[in-house]
Amino acid sequence: MYTSDKVVVRSRDQTRTLPLTGLDFSSFQTTWEKNNSYQLDFTSFDDGSESFNLLTVENSIFWNGQEYIIKQATDGYAQGIHTVQVTATHVFYQLNARRQNNVNKGDATYNIWGALSFLTSDVTDYSFDVVGDLNSTQTITDFGNCSIMDGLSTISSSFGVYAIVPDNKHIVLYSEANFVKATRKAFFYQNNSSDISLQYDSSTIVNRVQVVSTSDTPQFSPFYVTDDDSIKQWGLCDGERVENDKDNNTSASAATAKRKLVPVPSLSLTLSTQTEDVQMGEQWTLVIPESDIKTAVQVVSIVDTPFIPHNTQVTLNNTRQNF
Repeated sequence: MYTSDKVVVRSRDQTRTLPLTGLDFSSFQTTWEKNNSYQLDFTSFDDGSESFNLLTVENSIFWNGQEYIIKQATDGYAQGIHTVQVTATHVFYQLNARRQNNVNKGDATYNIWGALSFLTSDVTDYSFDVVGDLNSTQTITDFGNCSIMDGLSTISSSFGVYAIVPDNKHIVLYSEANFVKATRKAFFYQNNSSDISLQYDSSTIVNRVQVVSTSDTPQFSPFYVTDDDSIKQWGLCDGERVENDKDNNTSASAATAKRKLVPVPSLSLTLSTQTEDVQMGEQWTLVIPESDIKTAVQVVSIVDTPFIPHNTQVTLNNTRQNF
């Protein structure tokens, strides 16, 4: 019943599991955006089936091997037709409603596994994994008393996690090197892609971060971690300082400051493509012959209508060297 080409609905108590027969296939849309959203949206017609009656909040939708939880269900009645519009988020986001109520007061030093172990000590129905070189030791202040999702966000920013990717209830934290997959595939404007827009944003540039010792007796003099090329090209843009109240380990603090640098404007590219085999984390080549553009880009968002072929919206980010 759980096949990749079938939409299945299951009751929250798991006593009823049925194929969804009244689906409006043209409305079925999947959305994935790195570290931000992973959901389904669709409309279903009242065909008198039990599966239609299961389209209520907190019941599950299964599609392409993944479980989603119905969060919004809107009944509509027009011209004698009863429909339900559904938004279902990936089961990963159920962790918004789970908490670590304990707190490690003050500053505590963790590696990433230690932080995960503390945060998820009561979340026994989910599993977690770390892929890539994320082996630094970091200080987190007053960690706890938060939702699991907020705690994962804290861990991500502290340890430089690039992407969090769920496979149902198995959650994987990736480094950038282990998430981005180089390919030989290309988006060609006016060939397999159209409606390309490029948006530049300089508001996020950070090219200088101060490191300070905040111990009662300072362990070292304040210093800056900078990107001189960025300062020369874009001007000075300070970021939030890095504080060390533990020791004189300036190398670890400098590494933390370096992760905060954003030396170039962000560039977001959005396009429509007839290519269907686009996967999260892939690196493609974008070619726009009219502007002599040929640049490496990374897939960071996919909006797809799987029952309508050749209709995918993709958002891409390019890499620093392209500037």
